[in-house]
Amino acid sequence: MLRALLPTALLAALLTVPTATATRCGADVPGLTQATVDTGVVRLHVAVGGPPDAPVVVLLHGFPETWRTWRGVAVDLVADHRVVVPDLRGAGCSEPGPVPDPDAGTLAADLAGLSARLGLAPAVVVGHDMGAMPAYAWARARPDQVRHLVLSGGGVPGLGLEALAPPHVAAFATAPPGRLAAEVAGREREVLGAFVGDPAVAASGSLDDAVRAYSAPGRYDAAMGRYRALPRDAARNRLDPGPLAVPATALEGGAPGISAATLPGADVVVVPGAGHYLQEDQPHETAAAIRAIVARESAVAHR
Repeated sequence: MLRALLPTALLAALLTVPTATATRCGADVPGLTQATVDTGVVRLHVAVGGPPDAPVVVLLHGFPETWRTWRGVAVDLVADHRVVVPDLRGAGCSEPGPVPDPDAGTLAADLAGLSARLGLAPAVVVGHDMGAMPAYAWARARPDQVRHLVLSGGGVPGLGLEALAPPHVAAFATAPPGRLAAEVAGREREVLGAFVGDPAVAASGSLDDAVRAYSAPGRYDAAMGRYRALPRDAARNRLDPGPLAVPATALEGGAPGISAATLPGADVVVVPGAGHYLQEDQPHETAAAIRAIVARESAVAHR
């Protein structure tokens, strides 16, 4: 009984005091509690909810997103899943950390530390857009913590992403540090609104969240630093191109795309009526797809 209760007690200790910057970090979401967790290297802002003994789902955002892009999906899942939604290093209210332009392996180590601090059981990990890279690196490095990898609207560097990615990926990756942030300064709403181009993101409030988050000093360039790190991600992935030790799914909006193309052997699940931002366009359908993946994993585990 002590072993079963220990992770819950640790989680309670971490989450009883909300973050001091909860307003800047985004409004509360029903069923989720916001907190800051020290991973041992960097402090990450995270929202957590759901039954402590339920299957764990970790939802990772991309750019220009924060944890709140997942709120519709999280509210749906939180009734019967342990839902963990962090701001990745340097995004939202998470610290940027001491390493400039951190690669996916560094972010994966952050997530491994977060998982350990929260005492999480092996999780179904969903990485959207630029969240796909650390999700893949985490599954590669720590299959004991990731039971199933789900990529959504993001690909794997070194395994075909470079040929398939939209032009902005290479443009962001090759721009000198600070240049794009300087060009965007004071025009964040205009630039990010045009970049996203999805009315659902504006209607949900996620565009407001993005403008607030990436207008903060240093945060836009921190996001560009993740693009600058993509060549290092690619080099690492080419060194170990073999199959993952965990099952994987490409969860695509509307039609198979970059996730399916760069994740050979993965199952492919399409959310009809959704585009790139499937968690915003069709949150309940996206949650249903994730719930089905968790259910299949649970059925396999109990055979």
